[in-house]
Amino acid sequence: MRAGRDSELRRLLRRVWPGANPMRRRTDWFEPCALLGVVLVVVLAVVLALTASQAVLADRLAAVQREEADRRPVAATVLADVREPGSDSRSVAVRWGEPPDEHFAVIRLPAQARPGPTLPIWLGPDGRLAPPPATRAGATQAAGTTGATVLLGSLALVGAGYGLARWLVVRKRLAAWGEEWEWIEPRWRDRMT
Repeated sequence: MRAGRDSELRRLLRRVWPGANPMRRRTDWFEPCALLGVVLVVVLAVVLALTASQAVLADRLAAVQREEADRRPVAATVLADVREPGSDSRSVAVRWGEPPDEHFAVIRLPAQARPGPTLPIWLGPDGRLAPPPATRAGATQAAGTTGATVLLGSLALVGAGYGLARWLVVRKRLAAWGEEWEWIEPRWRDRMT
């Protein structure tokens, strides 16, 4: 059983690597070398994609921490619901704080949002309205998107480059075969008659 596996492995290696075949051409060396190069570039692309996604994740998580430290949530009381016909959003008048330090604002919400008696809002360090802080899920999604983009872009470039190079080599190989056939065909025809 072992001998069968060994011969299969040798056959596969001979197929991939041209070896000492006397009919081997210079272009036959291209395919295994290019395949090895593609494998190395793919490994490099995976490492690059992981590095890029980790860098984006660290940057985004630091931004999330900064925003969470700067902004504070406040429960605002909904005063009025302002409908805007034909709009994808609606406006809500809200109030927060107590009478000496009371604040009012109009906040835009998606049309399908159903505000209750209170609405969570975020205030910046200066006490003004601020957008909600970024989330850890958003940071993770951005990192994953970056990593996938780098990886897929690298694979597309490598695949296109390998395909183009292989097409050029096949054209060169076929041209060489055509030239050899033009040289051999008259001699072969004379022998056959």
